[in-house]
Amino acid sequence: MKNQVLIAVDLSEQSAAIINKGIDFAQKMGGTVLLVSIIPVFIDYLQSQMALIPTQWDDIYNAQKDHARKELEHVKLKHSNITIDILVEVGNPKFDVIEKAKEHHSNYIVVGTHGRTGLSHTVMGSTAEYIVRHSNVPVLVVPMDRSNH
Repeated sequence: MKNQVLIAVDLSEQSAAIINKGIDFAQKMGGTVLLVSIIPVFIDYLQSQMALIPTQWDDIYNAQKDHARKELEHVKLKHSNITIDILVEVGNPKFDVIEKAKEHHSNYIVVGTHGRTGLSHTVMGSTAEYIVRHSNVPVLVVPMDRSNH
């Protein structure tokens, strides 16, 4: 059975670097790639707003999922020399990345950091840090490119 590398991205500026590192890692391992993007659901905000416009949220999340799929399909086309499967869902990235790695029997997880510090790190939490602490498989963390900061 081939190694599977789950690469989790949020389609931010750093995603291309994370994807490239993850694909390079998978190729060196002789493995395949599961390219995952979890669209964050904003539970607290949604609960207060759901009664007002429930179908609008569905439209927003569906548009985000469609956009993410298109972006990841583009990546897949660029890297036709390796098997890449795509998974896009709405949920909580912290928990869902770990769950998807279990469900798909991934051997490794590749994530990136945003480099947030201080209050924004405390308030938003670090998805990468959570995944590193709770994953049952090895995690490769790609640091934020600080050359522009």
